[in-house]
Amino acid sequence: MERISTTPQTAKQIDSLVREQLVELLQGGFAPNVILLREFDYRKAGIMLDGLHFSAWVLLGHIRARQQTLLSFMKSPEQNIDVWPDAHWPENHVPESEQEWNRAIDAYERELDEMIALVKDPNTNLFEVHGNGKTLSWAAMTTLHHTGYHIGQLKTVGRQVGVW
Repeated sequence: MERISTTPQTAKQIDSLVREQLVELLQGGFAPNVILLREFDYRKAGIMLDGLHFSAWVLLGHIRARQQTLLSFMKSPEQNIDVWPDAHWPENHVPESEQEWNRAIDAYERELDEMIALVKDPNTNLFEVHGNGKTLSWAAMTTLHHTGYHIGQLKTVGRQVGVW
């Protein structure tokens, strides 16, 4: 049996593969972030477990704040060079309503889709180094790493409060 090479052969193929993989990971890989968030019972999103300084609601707000900062950098790198602002941890740990919870998830998804569109666009130079020494690929990878870390925490909180 002849083996088919799956190794990209050209710079264009490599670029396309990197973009596809970044998109897959931004979406959550094998555990899609938006699906997990939508499964979370908003009535349990404000529960603070002993020993933790966050609820699921606080985690969602923190994830969004970081994603917004990195998306702003990706959209306009020279105007948004401060990619490490003060950490944002929402003070209110309980969503006011199911609608507020869903609006926050909708906004997270819109912002994520906007970032994914930039990553997918072959005209977006993911590897150009900007004035702060960072690239757009760095911003995408930082987003997926940061989100993945906190989605893991959210999943753990959800298990502890009986969501799953």
